[in-house]
Amino acid sequence: MWRRAFSYAALAALLLTACQGSDEPAPRGTGQGAESPTQAVSQIATAVAAGDFDSASHLAVPGQAAMASLLEGASFSDVAAALESHEQVVVANFWAGFAQGAGVFFSDGIEATVGEPFVEGDVTFHPVTVTVLDGSQRTLFTRDIDGHRVDLFASFGAGLADKMIRPVERLIDVSSDESLQILDELKTIVPSLLVAAKQPELNPQSIQNLIRLVELITRVS
Repeated sequence: MWRRAFSYAALAALLLTACQGSDEPAPRGTGQGAESPTQAVSQIATAVAAGDFDSASHLAVPGQAAMASLLEGASFSDVAAALESHEQVVVANFWAGFAQGAGVFFSDGIEATVGEPFVEGDVTFHPVTVTVLDGSQRTLFTRDIDGHRVDLFASFGAGLADKMIRPVERLIDVSSDESLQILDELKTIVPSLLVAAKQPELNPQSIQNLIRLVELITRVS
């Protein structure tokens, strides 16, 4: 059985070999981020609640929704095209499914308060505590990339990782130009996955899934 202490040690070891990420200007065509971490969370929640998935995609870290669409069954060619051209069709399809799964934490009327920023793998994350109408709370994370944007894998990695493992295994097995392109892009989410794995509410299986996903992504040099 995985132990929490062992998992954190494994995360530290994985980080040493992971591709180091850094905040940088957003790619053209991804729109402007929000002025603050709390505004990023509030605005993306409002957009998702309204079904405005185009606006939602601009308020997430560029490329992450396209990568996460792998778990929705998107083809490698569609994901590669979306990463290259910022095509919104694949991204919008992901958001349509994600809006249902995210539930009240991405609905209108939330309260958001920001905590102290921290660095993971050379990437600066801003924690935002979200409180919903029933009083329950959850921490989401933003990054400043031409304005603040929600990091999907840091915020929701525990719910995405187990469904991402099999598609990533297939990416490694295929070894095509498209699969290598996607795998190279996936390396940018390693710091985000490590942040997700350190959240205290996670159970050992969720931590194991996140570590397994990091191991797969970093397997290809």
